[in-house]
Amino acid sequence: MATIAPGRLHDVSNAADFVALTETNFEILTAEVFKQEPTYVSGVPTTTVGPPTTGSHVLNEIWKDALGGVFKCTVAGTPGTWKQVLPAAVTADPATGTIPTGYLVLNVTQGTLKRHAGGYSWDTVIGATGGKIGFYGVTPVSQPAGADQAAVTLGNTNGEIGGLTISDPPTQAEVQALRDKCEELADDVRSLSTLIHSLRSATVAAGLIKGSA
Repeated sequence: MATIAPGRLHDVSNAADFVALTETNFEILTAEVFKQEPTYVSGVPTTTVGPPTTGSHVLNEIWKDALGGVFKCTVAGTPGTWKQVLPAAVTADPATGTIPTGYLVLNVTQGTLKRHAGGYSWDTVIGATGGKIGFYGVTPVSQPAGADQAAVTLGNTNGEIGGLTISDPPTQAEVQALRDKCEELADDVRSLSTLIHSLRSATVAAGLIKGSA
């Protein structure tokens, strides 16, 4: 008896044993929909991780891979164009087999959504360009930016003040040199203070720190 492409359901029209085929179809639906079995290929569950790489597939076809990741066909073809719509739930990051770059897993042990970067390296990316993020219940904000976040170039180097010549008694030039270096040190502190306050404001806005007791 023919099956209804692309699934495993039997065509019951004009079937001699309508009841038996209907029961079989319900068993298949139960296995595929409720038990989340991998998609069958040639009568057995697929061992492929990721979308299919062979065969003809139709638009909006759903494919469940060997790890339970779910893909949707966005362009019909052989093998078609696929988009992952549900990550595979795993207890540990996969480290064997062929895994496509960009494959998504939900590590339920860590509670983390991860993306395969290749070579069994799994990245965790929070947020996207132009998006907003908020932690601990604060209103999500765009990525903070501003001149106050620029790196600080210190005027004083290590040991610069300690290396100044101080006579006994000190000369006017020596005192002026010490004064200039102290003022330079004060400028460094002010620049660092500006940067620290900018970082504090950004982390408070995003909810990473409360900013108070």
